[in-house]
Formats: sequence, C-alpha cells, structure tokens
Amino acid sequence: MSKFINKVLTIPDEEYRQIPAFSYSLLKSLDDDGPRAISNPKKLSGEALVFGSLVDMMLTAPEHLDEKFYNHPITAPTASLLQLADALLLDAIVMDLPYEEITDDDVIVNKIGALKLWTNIVDTTKLKAKYDTDIFWDYIRESIAAKGKIIISQETLDAATHCANVLLTHEFTKEFFTEREGIEILKQASILYTFKGIKGKARIDLLVIDHNTKTIHVFDIKTGAELPSKFEISFYKYKYYLQVISYLLAVQSVCETNEEFKDYKIDTFKFLYISKKLSDVPVIWNVPEKLLNNFMDGWDDNTGFEELMRNYQYVVETGNYNCERKVMENKGLLNITLK
Repeated sequence: MSKFINKVLTIPDEEYRQIPAFSYSLLKSLDDDGPRAISNPKKLSGEALVFGSLVDMMLTAPEHLDEKFYNHPITAPTASLLQLADALLLDAIVMDLPYEEITDDDVIVNKIGALKLWTNIVDTTKLKAKYDTDIFWDYIRESIAAKGKIIISQETLDAATHCANVLLTHEFTKEFFTEREGIEILKQASILYTFKGIKGKARIDLLVIDHNTKTIHVFDIKTGAELPSKFEISFYKYKYYLQVISYLLAVQSVCETNEEFKDYKIDTFKFLYISKKLSDVPVIWNVPEKLLNNFMDGWDDNTGFEELMRNYQYVVETGNYNCERKVMENKGLLNITLK
C-alpha cells in the first residue's frame, strides 16, 4: 500500500513560510489590505492567535512545543536593577552572548559604570550587593531561555491543554486522531500545487487517509471565543472559505499527479472547532460541496479564490504594489453599481 505521506512535504513551519507561492492567508491579506500585503506582510499577533497556535501544536506537533512557547513566570526587578539587567540582555541579543558571559562580575561592573548607576558606591563588595539578588539572576536567566519564544501564562497553558485533550478524547472527534489498520493520519502536511499556472502552497493541520475506502478527509483545527453554534461568524469574518478551496486544491493535485491515488475520493472539508466558552464539547463544522463554486468564483461583494489568485499573480508579475489590478486594468475608472 502506497503511503500518502510520501507524496507531501514534512518540513518545519519556517521552511514552509519561505516557499515562494501564494497561500490562503496571503490571499486573505491581499483582499483586506491590498497589494502591499505581499511586499510588506503584517505580523499577526494577539491572545487568540497565540491560544489557537498553542492548541494546534499540542495536537499536531507536541514535540516542538518547547521550541516555540515558554511558560515559566518571569518576574522583573525594578528601577536601576532592571535598567542594568535589560542592558546586559541587550548585549546578549546583539552579540549572541551566553548567560555565563554577561553575568561575569567584571562585565557587570563595567556595565554599571557605562550606565552611571550607583556612582556614589566605590567599594566593589557593596556594589555587588546591589545586584547580587535572586530576582536579578532569575530575570536574566529566564529572559535568555525565553528568547525568540512566545511567553504564555500557566492559565493559558492549562486552558489549551484542556482543549487539546478534549479534541483527542471526545467521542465526536477522537477517531480523527487515532491510527488504525488501513488509516493513515498526517499532521501539518505541506503541499505545493499549481492551479491555472500559478504556484500555491497549503499546510494542512490534519489529513486522514482511509485506504480501506479510498477516501481522504481534510480537516483544519480552530479555536475561538464564539460559541460552537456560531463558528460561521468567524468563518466568513476571517475568510476561511479561501482556506477550504486552497486545501482541497492541494489534496486534489496530489491525487491527480500520482497514479496510485487517482481513484481516491476527497470528502467534504471539515473544521474541528472548540470554543473557549464551552470547551468540554467540540463541534465538527462541515463545508457542503455545493458552496465551493461560490467560494471559488465569489458571491455578492465577496471576492472569490480565483480572482484573488489572479490579483496575486498580477502583483508578483508587475511588481506594482501601489495599485490594485482592477484599478489599473480599468485605467482608474470604476462605476458605482446598484446594491
């Protein structure tokens, strides 16, 4: 039996991000912010994004949690002691110095002199007493350990752990995470594909390949503040319909280009959603196939996947990051229409 995993990329997230191709999130940004979203993409942040990323990693790549998140409490000293500690930490970051080097007494004394701290103290023993405290050493040590990581509270860690465990064990969703005979489960599978001559990429949370029935199930894991019954609000607000099209096209491309999977059926796309308000029961949100044409072509005032992909192609090929394709092609003249 041929394995689907041999047809996709299993690469780190950072390597995936460097691949020059459009993703659903890039198309969303292009729709929201215009062409400059490609040349100068926003760095997304926020508590909700951190929480979702944490749950997602617990489910799909728990072995890498410590590389991205840091949950030890960091208590900062105050006043001059904080100024000294932050100056030493800046040296550590700029010059890539280890904890042992920036906490050498001679280094610290020189830094105190440069910062003109405690200038009335000449005796080195009394000067050392100013900084030789547990809170000073702990703050520097923990700050270096947390460098480049997302700092999370124990409360956030506990809440995310609960959500992940519910998805893994609840009767509604546990089967999607359980390996068994003839069932192949892929997590964070990256797929490169070409649609109408344009290169795209997708990084899929969860693929369940049922080799017994020759069916492929495509899932994305979402967390949010909306009640389980109101996930649709987020679906349209954050344009997850672009994600649906991108992921299905990616999986379809694997099937079409590999003889052993050409007769496999792709099931309807599903979101596994768990709400922070009611986190004991997950919900499976199904995306009916009849909606896919709308998501591809657009509807009402919503731009579809294909049009956004063409907009992306226009910007990349022309290098015009200051004007929308629609404006240029119509020579700056657009008509008001009846709504």
